[in-house]
Amino acid sequence: MIALVLAFIGFLFIVEQYNSYKKVDSLNKQKSIISTILQQQNKSNSVNYIEFNSQAAIVYNITEKLLNQQSYNYLSNFILDNTQEYVNDLKQLSILIKKYIKVSREYYELTSEDKNLEKLLNEINSMHFSIISSIDSILLKNILYDSAKFDIFNKIFLLLLMLLSMITIWQRKVLNSIYNDIRLLTLSNNSKKNKQIFSQEVDAISLRMNRKMQITDNPSMIDQITEISNNKGMLQLYSERKGLKDNYFNSITILEIDNFSKSKRAFSQDFIQAILKKVAYTISLHEQSTDIIARTDYNQFTLIFARVSKEQLFKDIDLIRQNISEIKLVSPDRKKINITVTGGFIIKPHNSPLEDYIRKAKALLESAKHIGINRILQTKDIVQ
Repeated sequence: MIALVLAFIGFLFIVEQYNSYKKVDSLNKQKSIISTILQQQNKSNSVNYIEFNSQAAIVYNITEKLLNQQSYNYLSNFILDNTQEYVNDLKQLSILIKKYIKVSREYYELTSEDKNLEKLLNEINSMHFSIISSIDSILLKNILYDSAKFDIFNKIFLLLLMLLSMITIWQRKVLNSIYNDIRLLTLSNNSKKNKQIFSQEVDAISLRMNRKMQITDNPSMIDQITEISNNKGMLQLYSERKGLKDNYFNSITILEIDNFSKSKRAFSQDFIQAILKKVAYTISLHEQSTDIIARTDYNQFTLIFARVSKEQLFKDIDLIRQNISEIKLVSPDRKKINITVTGGFIIKPHNSPLEDYIRKAKALLESAKHIGINRILQTKDIVQ
């Protein structure tokens, strides 16, 4: 908002300066035309009279234009409050010009023998001097007003610039704190200890995450590589959470990483562990409060999800597959590696044995592997 205000005031300042330039240009143009008219009056003839009418109209229109232009000087009107004085000066100039034009027309209508000719010429010269003096006075006031206006704008811009700089520094610290909070959410519970959360939103997310029933701190229930549940931990969590969402549909999915297996270890052990961590982290991003994710085999993960509909269950699982396929890794020999998973997905009825449906999901996984990689197979796919 400060940046927007600064830009808006800057725009108004540019408009002010442009109007001031046009004002000076118009006043100088008036002086030039008035002086030209005076020179032409030394030769009173019909041609000069036509030119006089044209130039007189221009001079008068310039004054009217200046009066209309003043309404667009928003900042000058608000800050300096000199509008009425400037308008009065222009009106006085307009009266002088009207009178000058009237007397000049009378002068052109006289013959060279007329006795009032010299008197009118003297009056025209006097009025010419008054008009030039009036214009010079307006120009001088305009310079003084511009100087005062610049000083005010200078202070406003400096103040806003300082404020914007302070807010930018503060905002950078805030964003950095929020970034650190988001990073903190991705850490394991042990790593989160003794660390404070800065933002309320992330604190609320953390509280929701902490409401998940956590497995015991017993290391035997945690996969040491991915820091998610192992097979034992999955069974423990399932026994604690089953029945929490009986009004939801449950599914079991077995995901297997396509890039390596027990029999085909295409990468070094460290690189395989890096892949497992990436895949586990990607899956955990989709985990809800009663979901269970576990690494249950060398390159396999078991997902027990609960959602409001069967369609949502499969949609979330397939989204996990897509997200994993977007993981980009570079192998130790500098080759780009795309990670993909293939899965077997099955809906599990309530109060049915978990082990039976895990076996069915594994059977679907085996069928999927024969059809092709990077896909999730459902029971209806085999029927088709």
